[in-house]
Amino acid sequence: MNRLKELRKENNLLQKDVAKFLKMSQNGYSQYETEITDISTTILRRLSGFYNVSIDYILCLTNIKDKYAPSKVITPTNYMNRLSEIRNDLDLNQFKVANILNMSQTGYSAYEVGICDIPTKVLKKLSLYYDVPIDYILYLTDERIPYKRKK
Repeated sequence: MNRLKELRKENNLLQKDVAKFLKMSQNGYSQYETEITDISTTILRRLSGFYNVSIDYILCLTNIKDKYAPSKVITPTNYMNRLSEIRNDLDLNQFKVANILNMSQTGYSAYEVGICDIPTKVLKKLSLYYDVPIDYILYLTDERIPYKRKK
């Protein structure tokens, strides 16, 4: 579940307006709202900034709209993530995390090194498992404690 339609309507926007901002077709954007198509981390970052809300809010992990304080870490690309750092901090290996996600270690490794985009369902699972905001995983914030989780 995501809140894209709700956010768009609150801001008195049409799908074509948001699609234009994202430089994509209205039909392509519509598929994000209806969850037919997975939302890439690049698009999630842009939507978070556009609506000035956290990715956790967009993906319904919290009911708190506030955006986290911005990260002071400058990442060279949008594909950077903190998965390896978080996993190492918890003294876990890739195999253990991959098993939790019900996937191969090679598949999980591809997320850590940025070879593959992290699907939203996997981002949500990792955020909940590691108990960190998705915004933290994606270097949008340095705040490691998530807002109160939605029940």
